[in-house]
Amino acid sequence: MAVKIEGMAALQANIQKLANQVVPKAAAKAINKVARSAIKNGTKNVSKEIHVPAKLIRKRTRLSQKATANRPVAKIRVDRRNLPLIRLLENPRRTMRASKGQIRIGKYQIQRGFIQTLANGRKHVMQRQGKERYSIDVVKIPLSRPLTTAFHNELKDYSSQIKVELTRELSDILKK
Repeated sequence: MAVKIEGMAALQANIQKLANQVVPKAAAKAINKVARSAIKNGTKNVSKEIHVPAKLIRKRTRLSQKATANRPVAKIRVDRRNLPLIRLLENPRRTMRASKGQIRIGKYQIQRGFIQTLANGRKHVMQRQGKERYSIDVVKIPLSRPLTTAFHNELKDYSSQIKVELTRELSDILKK
């Protein structure tokens, strides 16, 4: 006794369409979501670690190239250059306190520090380092190592994060 299923060809065509179109789109969505969460969590961790507002760190990171169905790779661009300390004073609520021989901006104390307008018209926090002739330097917060470690930690298990997001995306698609 044989049972004939009507519409078997249409069902197979729908399954093939899912495999060829929907799955790559869902994979791209999952990759982009993981990349955005890595940016968000990485900047938050770095800002806590170095006592700087997250907004200043977030300006230095961006998702430069999103993943697509044809090219499932996302690129995160991170500006890892040192952050000049004067950036902390861009917020009007954050103030500088000066006492004898040092200034304090946020959590940072600078011995022999001062604010100076440079030849290019910008203001910077400067510090005297020694007694030689050109011994003043712009005070900067090093970001290279904290940003690198934060993003490596965030993306350490990215394959498992992508699997979770991909299953979520596919289950949402199959519910429709």
